[in-house]
Amino acid sequence: MTFKAAAIQMCSGVDPEKNAVEMEKLIREAAANGAVYVQTPEMTGAIQKDRAALRAVLKDEDTDIIATTAARLAKELGIYVHVGSTAIARDDGKIDNRGFLFAPDGQRICAYDKIHMFDVDLDNGESWRESAAYEPGTNARVATLPLASFGFAICYDVRFPSL
Repeated sequence: MTFKAAAIQMCSGVDPEKNAVEMEKLIREAAANGAVYVQTPEMTGAIQKDRAALRAVLKDEDTDIIATTAARLAKELGIYVHVGSTAIARDDGKIDNRGFLFAPDGQRICAYDKIHMFDVDLDNGESWRESAAYEPGTNARVATLPLASFGFAICYDVRFPSL
């Protein structure tokens, strides 16, 4: 089967509401150009190194503006919308780096939490410790659609062939 897919490029900032507006504009543009499967990047909702500031703007999955906007657009436009990932608040104070796939009826087909945390010390002295804020996922996911089967991975996950 042949289908048109679109990979959206965004420059997400610290405000999930502004990022949702930009995501919507780009999804609409992709759908207008014939895309039936649209993918957004990792951390579509917010890029924020300050963990306290990030936690302050996070919502749970049911009220997250990126997830709810993606579901609404999938239904309205009759397309598949794959949110590469967005940060989701957990009850235990940690964060999930979660990807979503929504069907043309707006229903969530699949959710995937990033399994492999990016913990690294760079030569320039910069240090990243995703594991300090994010809870790693435990399950690989594959969604079988009429278009194709899609395996899920988020960023650093692609370095692990077991997925």
